[in-house]
Amino acid sequence: MFHAKMLYRILRKLPIAALLLTCTATEANAQNLSNLRYQAVWHSGSGSNIVTEPLNRSEFIQRGQELTSQGLRLVDLETAEVNGDRIYVGVWVSGSGSNIFDGPMTRGEFRDRREELRSQGLRLIDFEVFQANDGRRRFVGVWRSGSGEERLSLPRNAEEFTALGEDFTSRGLRLVDVEVERNQGELQYRGLWREGTGSNLFSTPQQPADFRALRDQMVADGLELIDMERIGNPGEQEFVSVWASGNGESRLSIPRNFANFVTFGEQQTAAGMRTQDFELFLSDAASTPPDDDNSDEEDPDDDDSDPANPGPGGDSVPDWVEVSSNEGRVIVDFSNMVGNYPRITLPLEALPESLFSNEDGSLTIPDTFCGIRVTHAESFTWQTQDNQVVTTSPYLQSSDVEEDFGSEFFFNGLSFTGAIGQCEEDNDPWQFNYPLTENSGDSPLANMKLIIEGVDSGSTIEFLDAN
Repeated sequence: MFHAKMLYRILRKLPIAALLLTCTATEANAQNLSNLRYQAVWHSGSGSNIVTEPLNRSEFIQRGQELTSQGLRLVDLETAEVNGDRIYVGVWVSGSGSNIFDGPMTRGEFRDRREELRSQGLRLIDFEVFQANDGRRRFVGVWRSGSGEERLSLPRNAEEFTALGEDFTSRGLRLVDVEVERNQGELQYRGLWREGTGSNLFSTPQQPADFRALRDQMVADGLELIDMERIGNPGEQEFVSVWASGNGESRLSIPRNFANFVTFGEQQTAAGMRTQDFELFLSDAASTPPDDDNSDEEDPDDDDSDPANPGPGGDSVPDWVEVSSNEGRVIVDFSNMVGNYPRITLPLEALPESLFSNEDGSLTIPDTFCGIRVTHAESFTWQTQDNQVVTTSPYLQSSDVEEDFGSEFFFNGLSFTGAIGQCEEDNDPWQFNYPLTENSGDSPLANMKLIIEGVDSGSTIEFLDAN
């Protein structure tokens, strides 16, 4: 049955993974991978689970051998290229039976490997696709002991993918994993189907507000989020999703760096939550699906020969607010508008403790505040869209104030208010109080952004209500 959001019904019920989140990062990885962000889906659960630190292929295999010997099995895999090196991160849960990770492989090698492992009683449970330096796609996969039919489709646009899904569903197959690719600017979807029963929904890209509304509806209808893909530029992300019958809460945490993800994961685990799925991406790069290498017709997958968002208990952040894990900056960017609001970036480490739940550590930022006051920042500047410092009146920078008053003058607070939150209807002009501008009523130009530096755990961020 079709849905207005290009959804089709499928059914598959997954047991909730039982896990204890434990992670450690090597010093080298911590230095080289500081821009990596982890964003996870959380369901209720119990038992043991490990989310591994970023590792190269040989390190990842060695880590996997250690965890397998301890009775854990790899169930979810993410990979990214950082500083020219490909790294791997995995989710491991308590389990038994055979468990294999392999890749990267060409399409033909991946097809042959699937056939080989299928003959040995293993089934593909997760796969990733990326574009290698030669411009061609490479595949990595995770297999576990299993039985029954499986199909891996070629990339199709949304309409064709939906039609294929309906055909597979009628033959007892259910979508369990989806990857997003790009062909000449068009988004396409490649899916993994396994034998199954029940209800499931596939959704094409949704903006955060729409995704949250979809999530709330799915949970109310008795479905849970089992797979998610994040695409788009930072601050402009969209979510592709797969849903199945189940009672998981489908909470989506905000992106965090590894250290903060570990801390948050420990809080979630103590509250009885477990990782269902996660996304790995670079904070300073787009999560762009690989462009087509135009080789599918040359090397078809004969398995595909047939024609044819955060809510209660999870992180809740306004669409126009971005939480950064390690930049230590407050940014008010009028060159990057989200509706009528400038994009506001806030550092995680400086947010008030009162915004974090005592029960599960989830973050809630109100969408009603009219402004912000920052204390004990190191410096501030106004910049243009192309990062050029603005030195013209009435816009000031910290060096202007320090010459006369010293930095202690603005340690006590930098504040601004505007037509956001509960003050939107009043449509009051933006007000950046001295020393941010010469006159408190001065408003920034459309291509400008305010950057407040050195906002860390020793700083405070206060959300200002209407006067």
